[in-house]
Amino acid sequence: MTAESGVIDQDALPKVSIYISTCNRVDRLKRAVQSVLNQDYPNIEVLVCDDASVDGTADYMAELCAKDERVHYLRNEKNMGACATRNLGIFTASGKFIAGLDDDDEFTPDRISFLVKNWDDQYSFLCCNFKEVYSDGSHNIYYKQDEPLVADYRALLFDNIASNQIFTLTKNLQEIGGFDTRVRRLQDWDTWLRLAYSHGPFKRFPEYKYLMHHDHAKNEQRVSKSYPLSSALNDLLQRNQNIYVGDDAKFMKFIVASSDKSASLSESLYWTVKKTAPKYIVKYLLNKMNLNLGLIKS
Repeated sequence: MTAESGVIDQDALPKVSIYISTCNRVDRLKRAVQSVLNQDYPNIEVLVCDDASVDGTADYMAELCAKDERVHYLRNEKNMGACATRNLGIFTASGKFIAGLDDDDEFTPDRISFLVKNWDDQYSFLCCNFKEVYSDGSHNIYYKQDEPLVADYRALLFDNIASNQIFTLTKNLQEIGGFDTRVRRLQDWDTWLRLAYSHGPFKRFPEYKYLMHHDHAKNEQRVSKSYPLSSALNDLLQRNQNIYVGDDAKFMKFIVASSDKSASLSESLYWTVKKTAPKYIVKYLLNKMNLNLGLIKS
């Protein structure tokens, strides 16, 4: 803000780069991009990273880039996958800060200004609560918290409590190599874990500043992911053996076994007592009951 005019000098504010990866979802992409352009924080660049779309995305982006110099279009000529596509934006970004947005979701109008205002160099990244929005009109605030949460990488070992998008210094994300292109599932979790491990604690705010859209009703059954969760969890463990050590590695192996229903009774009892978590023995018993019911029916 200048002393004479009282007008905010955009260039005096740190630039924030927002990357949006997309593939053949131009109608949803338009909503996502507009939510970024509607930010009340002025100094932004929007990096739309296209994984070889053939649905009119290129035409839409050509028109948008011609109208708004804040918007930039990056494109893979062949399909490279979500992680490589996100990295297009991460390693092109010119902002001091960086944030991501999925092409079917939205920012609240004050997301970026809120995160810039609350930035502190002692944290590896910041993240916020989010609202889930379902196709039947129902919605849900995801994290039940009233105060900010500060945690280190250990809080991310067995659960992604940082959600699907974070806010950090661009150099932080670049220094860890961005997203690991080998990852087939749980890409966000893997990246935030490595970021917190290498750059220190993170902070999560109770305010929701992100709208996560679901194309199904809240209680609707969904087809499972094509890549099994147990395989994705085991991949996470194998890629990050420098992070998962000692009992943490043993517990993650148990979680993998529990996920694919191969955990033994003794393992389930041990970790139930060790973690004071009855859910592990309950899950074991339910798995056995379902297996026995299947044998009876056959």
